[in-house]
Amino acid sequence: MSSEDVILRNDVAGVRAFFSAAAKNVVNAVNENGYVPLYFACMKSSVSPQVIEELVQLGAAVDGRGTSGETPLYISVYNHRLDVAKYLIARKADVNAVNGPHRETALHVAARCGFADILSCLLSAGADLNMRNARQETPLYVAAQAGRHDTVYLLLEADANAALANEDGKTPLYIASEKEYKHVVVLLKATRADLKHAKSLADSEWRLRPEPMMSSGQMLDKAAADQQFAAAVRRRSSAGAPAPDTKPMDVVEIRVPEPQVRRHNPLTGESYGPCRSLEEVGYDSPPTIPKELQNRPPARLSRVGGTSMVVGTGTEEGGREPIRIDSIGGDGVEYYAPPNK
Repeated sequence: MSSEDVILRNDVAGVRAFFSAAAKNVVNAVNENGYVPLYFACMKSSVSPQVIEELVQLGAAVDGRGTSGETPLYISVYNHRLDVAKYLIARKADVNAVNGPHRETALHVAARCGFADILSCLLSAGADLNMRNARQETPLYVAAQAGRHDTVYLLLEADANAALANEDGKTPLYIASEKEYKHVVVLLKATRADLKHAKSLADSEWRLRPEPMMSSGQMLDKAAADQQFAAAVRRRSSAGAPAPDTKPMDVVEIRVPEPQVRRHNPLTGESYGPCRSLEEVGYDSPPTIPKELQNRPPARLSRVGGTSMVVGTGTEEGGREPIRIDSIGGDGVEYYAPPNK
């Protein structure tokens, strides 16, 4: 098992046991990937500060470097690990150490990335405001170049020199104007007495601009936070509600009478009677007929419609009268045929 595997487990006791049993000064040795253990631990945001503290207590150099030439403080600032940066500064890490091929300090990184909290911590620890990198750029210049008005304000408030130019002769005000960062230009053109008022104007201008692109570490942190939130929502929504206490419904028999049908056969004229069956509509026996209505003949229906028109009138032979139906078929239908002539 390698030292990196032990560190990634976040087991303080395991880290202590591994490096205590290892050969002398392994805690400061550069591994096959070019990292010293403390730098690797500061590089991984998943490694807890307790593991980093344990490595320092085991003898890890707070300014130990690997093949990249970067210090643990530099990579901690780059990953925005404020708690780790504070611990390393408290352990006397060099805040002005130059790092990598670009020879930047931790203050350059904090200014460029807009980490105002870490920048304030570095300034309190005595970081050089006007330290230049390999391109002769100051922390104020790289902050203006990145459009970070918060760190520009802190550096100006700490009395950073805004007139220092880079190797191309460009000042912070020049590069901010070139990139059309109005919220930064407002600060760089303000006097020290008007700096707070200029900061409020810069904040107003900043709110009108789109949000800056997040670093890869910030994207991963946001994705992890979103995933944890989504998992919590799924857990809450997946728990089903308890089944309510129910009882069987009372069954009520409903008797629906058969609807009334037509009373006459439309083809033969035969009567169906008042209904098909009295029992079907709830009568056990036929109702009693009043005496005054007994033995009376059925009512004769009144004559409806009809015609006396003679078909064929106007011819020499004359016409003959057709058979005529005087009413709609029913009990009182009459059929009329003219007499033979």
